[in-house]
Amino acid sequence: MTLSRRSAIGLIGAGIPLASAATRLGAETLAPPPSAGQQPKVYDEVGLEWVMDILPFCSEPEAMGDKSDQTAADGTRDILWPIVGGTFHGPGIKGEGIKGTVIPGGGDFPVVRPDGVQIIDALYRLKTDDGVQIIIHNKGPRYSSLKFRLLPTFNVPGKKYAWLRESVFVATLTYPIPPEIPVPDYGPKANGRLIQVFRIT
Repeated sequence: MTLSRRSAIGLIGAGIPLASAATRLGAETLAPPPSAGQQPKVYDEVGLEWVMDILPFCSEPEAMGDKSDQTAADGTRDILWPIVGGTFHGPGIKGEGIKGTVIPGGGDFPVVRPDGVQIIDALYRLKTDDGVQIIIHNKGPRYSSLKFRLLPTFNVPGKKYAWLRESVFVATLTYPIPPEIPVPDYGPKANGRLIQVFRIT
């Protein structure tokens, strides 16, 4: 059977109410959104697994340049904190453990964004007791004078520590290091901070 253009348009038009009704029916079967203050149903629970503590030590801060003009591409960068050493240890994952030293060099290069938020921006290296070097980039905002929340990323070769580059992490920064934690001596002008790293599971 051959349809004229007018007949075809008529059939298409007749189908529009049916399609609209089907669409409305599908929308009515969806669960309503949670009301204000109501927690949504969590379909994939997120957990935190402590994997290591890092104790990096810095020397006194150094000026980035002329103090009258510290404007950078992403905000104001006026000082840097050179890293002079440190230690790290923790259970890693599956109880295999991870331990070693912070390699001198690198540092923390904080920036104050145009909106006034201070961002920790640290780049340095870790060396495990079995000789593997790990590059860590630890970045995140200061929440208050005493609270920091960081998103460390790791770059490491090989299979043993592949979980560092295959996982997502969050970390806290405590400054100064709590007095009950034993620390190495890097001299009277060295200052350390405690970074606790957690893997998101």
